[in-house]
Amino acid sequence: MAKWNWNATVVEQKLGLRRVGSASGEVEAPTREAAHAAARRDIERKGSGRTAFELQVFESSRGR
Repeated sequence: MAKWNWNATVVEQKLGLRRVGSASGEVEAPTREAAHAAARRDIERKGSGRTAFELQVFESSRGR
C-alpha cells in the first residue's frame, strides 16, 4: 500500500458562521482514488459541518 499526501481547502459551518481554511495530511491507500476518498472521510470526520474543496492527492516521496 502506498502513502499519499493530501491538501484541501476546508469550509466549516457552525452556528451560522462559515470559516474557510486549509488542511493537509497523509493516508495509506492502494490507489489515488482510494486515497482521495480516505482523505475526504478524514476531513469530514474531524468536525461536523466540514466540507473539503479542491482536494488534491499526491504520492508521498517517503512512501516509496
